[in-house]
Amino acid sequence: MDKRWLLAPILVASLLAAPVANAALPAYFTFIMDGGGKGTSAALVKDGITYVSASHWEAAGLKVVWDKSHQRAEFTGWGKKIAVRIGSKQGVLDGKLVSVEGVPFEINGQLYVPARFLVNSLGGTTVSWDATKRIYTATGLLNYASASAQFAGSTYTVDKKTGGLYLTDSAGQTRLLTNLGSQLFDAVQFDFQKTPKGLIYLTVTDVYGEPHINNKWYTMIIKDGMVIRHASVGYHLRYGDNVKIAGDQLLLTNGKILRLIEDGTGNVTETINLNTLGGNSGNYLVEGMDEDFLLIRSNQQGFLMMIDRKTGAKTLLYKALLDVEQQKYAETNDLPFFGDNLKFLKREGDALLFNNEYAKDGKVYKLMLDGS
Repeated sequence: MDKRWLLAPILVASLLAAPVANAALPAYFTFIMDGGGKGTSAALVKDGITYVSASHWEAAGLKVVWDKSHQRAEFTGWGKKIAVRIGSKQGVLDGKLVSVEGVPFEINGQLYVPARFLVNSLGGTTVSWDATKRIYTATGLLNYASASAQFAGSTYTVDKKTGGLYLTDSAGQTRLLTNLGSQLFDAVQFDFQKTPKGLIYLTVTDVYGEPHINNKWYTMIIKDGMVIRHASVGYHLRYGDNVKIAGDQLLLTNGKILRLIEDGTGNVTETINLNTLGGNSGNYLVEGMDEDFLLIRSNQQGFLMMIDRKTGAKTLLYKALLDVEQQKYAETNDLPFFGDNLKFLKREGDALLFNNEYAKDGKVYKLMLDGS
């Protein structure tokens, strides 16, 4: 469960020392998120109303902005906008003036709002109030987490819960661009590349899990504002980069199949079975490519392999480039991940140049494509 939802109950003691302490009693707020996450946080009962920390809105993916007087707080996220004012019984929910069912107040820099209003604003349902134990229980709270980036005058936004990717143009019009096909979780990043012939290659990555051990790629080719090709692939304990463009070809992979896409038209010019080439059934990274070679790495084994595209010959690069000691290390090492850590630098004529990030020896390792 996201630890941001946990507000330590020990805060109750410190809250009672605040100026409103003689008007409030400590309580607890227990909740179940839509999708199953659970949590308990400190709450207060004042004038017969249960109040909870407004930080629950932030934990639900909303961002807070205060006015200059620090009296009005506005919480916004994808498809959600909430505003409350300290001392006011009225607020704004999704553009409408509403009653907040109490009077928001601040203690030690923490904004407290009526629990019922917060629960309703997040699409949840109040389940019960245990007056004896002072426990307010709610369920079904929604998460409005999203991630956004701007490119060429438009804003691209991912709804993390649904996986929907939306485009908002310069005129403020929003539409669904595509659905990524799964929920996103944590460190979402966007990478935009304008191709030489005017297409957009968009990569959305999501690194998640504890301690960030999963790496999911969503790749899209966009033409005239429409997604014409897409793929997704997930890696476990592997953080390398897939090549996106090689010459006049755009590369899309789902880890098992690599498609070469013609720039400009978006037509598929070639399909390559990575499992057949690499001899493994798992997912592969594509770390280098040209018309006569392909560099792939098995997520599971972690060894970088060079495929001669003309002859089909395969070369395990750690065997060809590293000394015996470094070979043994590549075969037995599991930190931070299995396999070698050879990194493709560039091509110089018929030579492919690499470094070894494990050794950090400053050496450049050279592999000749002609076998010399």
